[in-house]
Amino acid sequence: MRILVMLNPTNKRGTKTAYTAFRKFLASDGYVLWGPEIYMRVVTNRKSADTHIRRLQATHPDTGMIRVLRLTEKQFSSMLSLTETIDFQEEIVGAKEIVQVYFYKGRKME
Repeated sequence: MRILVMLNPTNKRGTKTAYTAFRKFLASDGYVLWGPEIYMRVVTNRKSADTHIRRLQATHPDTGMIRVLRLTEKQFSSMLSLTETIDFQEEIVGAKEIVQVYFYKGRKME
């Protein structure tokens, strides 16, 4: 199971320091930066996911918007990535078995 945390900070006063602290919390809690303002963590089961979501609720900033998405491995594996190059993280971790990656020209990655 995976947890995706999507951040959308605002321009209000104090937002930058609050989101910097929140990003440091995410990094120390085992989340990896998966995209711009998107963090991901792999958890073992739903109970563990609920525990981590409660921790996010306890430490989130007061401004901006934070969205949390909980995905099973089956849901995550059905995701398509329409890029021409392989992401460095996917190359190292070996996510080819997990995520079906397609080139934008329609050629399937081997």
